[in-house]
This record gives sequence, structure tokens and C-alpha cells, in this order.
Amino acid sequence: MILTLRGTALIDTMRAFIVSYQIQQIQSRVVVYDAEFGALPGDDPAAARRFALPNPVSIMGGADVSFTSDGQINGFLSDSLSPNSEQYMAWRHLRAAGLLDGDPKLAGASAAPENPFGGIYGFDEGNLGQKAGSLCLTKVPGRAAEIIDKRLDDGVINKGRVVATSKYDPVVAHNHFDAPDSAPYDYEKQYIVCAPLLP
Repeated sequence: MILTLRGTALIDTMRAFIVSYQIQQIQSRVVVYDAEFGALPGDDPAAARRFALPNPVSIMGGADVSFTSDGQINGFLSDSLSPNSEQYMAWRHLRAAGLLDGDPKLAGASAAPENPFGGIYGFDEGNLGQKAGSLCLTKVPGRAAEIIDKRLDDGVINKGRVVATSKYDPVVAHNHFDAPDSAPYDYEKQYIVCAPLLP
């Protein structure tokens, strides 16, 4: 039992180090895309024509709504009704531009890359109180979430640039919450961890 726990802790620690690096890489590729094309991925008005992809639209009240060109990646972390909304199209644009591996034809939630913990990486217009856009990952074990926070920020769950919540609701709340948890990281829980969209 002790060996199993130590092995799990070691795996979570290794994965946390990998994720910390991957978060920085994704952030930097968003910066490169913006510098090259003059718009954020997902919010790029010329991307549909340039890459032969659908226009980014969200479905709201049964109608297609476009927020393109407003300078942010709109949409919540999870949105099964809007497969071509900006938070998903951002991944397609990054892939079509050659900045990320993967198939730019993947749409909706399948466009979001898997993270080493079996959850996803996802964009959000501003999750857990972050105002300028978020890069989040889901299903992160508590120990790993704390390590990621310490490596990229201050290790405090509700302060600084990296914040987290153990809430999880991909259907009604769309995994988008107003604020992070206030209680410290709990190694028995899983978390959504969010960093700023840009480094």
C-alpha cells in the first residue's frame, strides 16, 4: 500500500512538471499566432478563409452568434451545444497554423487536447475570476494541482495567476465558475486548474 501511494505521488509529480511546461508552451504559441496573424486564435476574422475552416460561432438561444474580432477568446470551458465556438476554434486555428500538433478538422470538445491526467486543456473567456482569458486543464489530482500552482505561481489555490476549483459541471455550469476554491488543495480531490491565457 505504501509503495502504491508513493508510486502514485511520483507519477502525479512527474505529470505536474510536464503540464507546467505544456501550459507555458501553449501560452507562447497563442502569442506567436497573435503576432503572426494580428488576432488571437479562435477570434481571428480571417482564419475561416485562410484555413478553410468554419466561422467561429456560439449557439445562444438557438441562434448563431459571432464574437469574432473583439480581442478575446469567447466561450466557456465546456459547451456541448457550440462545437464551432471560439474556445474550440482556437485549437483548430493553432493546428492549422502549424503551431500545435493534431488534426485541425476536429471540432467541439474533441478539438481540446488531452492532458496527462486524462482530462483536457481548454480555453475559457475568463474562468475562476480571471478577467483576460484562461487556459485551464481538468481532472488534475490535488497533489499535482498544488505542484503546478507552485511551479507557475505561488501555490495558493485562490491567489495569483494560477487558481483552481474542485467543482466540476460540464453540462449546466460549463465548467466555468465565478471564483476559485477558498480551501487549500486537498490531495483526495480533483481540480480544474486555470492559468492566464497569455504568459
